[in-house]
Amino acid sequence: MALNILKSVRIGSMDYKVLLNDKLILEDGKECFGAINFRKKEIKINNELQDIQGQEETFLHEILHGICEERNFIYEKNDDETITEELARGLHQLIKDNPKLFELRSK
Repeated sequence: MALNILKSVRIGSMDYKVLLNDKLILEDGKECFGAINFRKKEIKINNELQDIQGQEETFLHEILHGICEERNFIYEKNDDETITEELARGLHQLIKDNPKLFELRSK
């Protein structure tokens, strides 16, 4: 069974288009497994550099960046409990807004 990598995902109040591709993804001059663009509302995942489990992990990684952006995190100004609470709220909203994300599917 595998996590559903959706074609779009709602993070907070924003809908992000999810693009799986074999194109090189660069962030700060480094090749990445994935990236999120807050202005374009896009998540890109490279499906050539990693297997499906790696793609799923990258998808969740980029979603967490989106939650942090949506909830206006400033890590230096928040303690561990505040960060954990905000991530929990963001994940709860993600699951409620995207129920098909966690419906398991056959590989």
